[in-house]
Amino acid sequence: MRYLLLLLVVVFTCFILFNSSLDMSVSGKMSSEAADLISGIANALDIRLDGNVEHSLRKLAHFCEFAILGGLWCCTFAAFHVGNRTATGYILLFCLFTAVADEYVQFFTPGRSSQVRDVLLDFSGAFCAWLAYRVLQWSK
Repeated sequence: MRYLLLLLVVVFTCFILFNSSLDMSVSGKMSSEAADLISGIANALDIRLDGNVEHSLRKLAHFCEFAILGGLWCCTFAAFHVGNRTATGYILLFCLFTAVADEYVQFFTPGRSSQVRDVLLDFSGAFCAWLAYRVLQWSK
């Protein structure tokens, strides 16, 4: 089971980096279609959405991707019976490194930009997942 979790971490990290390597025309089309779907659902439910739905959706997707990555790292380190203090350092370091690598890939991708605030957003997703995992551990 623990090697399966490790494989999932590697595959999911590759998925994140692959998504960052998609040029803006492809990535923008996917985001636009998802935003249109969400806007349609909101209209059907008589919910008013303010602001740029597509931009918000893109940021939320990055946050969620890194929350999943952080959760996978937590489960992986727990499966290998690494101590909490040691695991915390590695989990946060690996997630920060992935967030920086994600923005580095975007820097060289046509139509995409690389921003420090996106690194912070990505890392905050991983941090929230780590924090939720720890709170669940403490509550047991």
